[in-house]
Amino acid sequence: METLSVERLMSTDLVMIEPDAAAADAAKRMLETGVSSILVVDDDGRLIGLITATDFVALVRENDPKDETLVEAFMTTDIVTVGRDDTVEELAEPTAHGYTHLPVTNGDRVPVGMVSTTDLTAYVSGKR
Repeated sequence: METLSVERLMSTDLVMIEPDAAAADAAKRMLETGVSSILVVDDDGRLIGLITATDFVALVRENDPKDETLVEAFMTTDIVTVGRDDTVEELAEPTAHGYTHLPVTNGDRVPVGMVSTTDLTAYVSGKR
């Protein structure tokens, strides 16, 4: 298999939200844009969290949330990121550990893309 950089595979249509936004707003934005994850960024645009559909399931199961639940209350903060020059082969370890969305960031942790297991599957399927 040829070496492929993350940059050639990543999505650049990023959906982002602030940590002090309501969970309901994050859910609405995800539904409107048809994505299964949303990046949480600080005022400087740096990545500080990630919310996935799985996080919403856990939130509902554990808290029976109200609209005033803030994004920062349930976002994932232990985020594995990749760089645009990383190779697809380097994504094998995080995806093997259950990560389904890997934000692509620049040196300052500013999101520049997103690569998902769906992207990887589509690439591998196209190679066969």
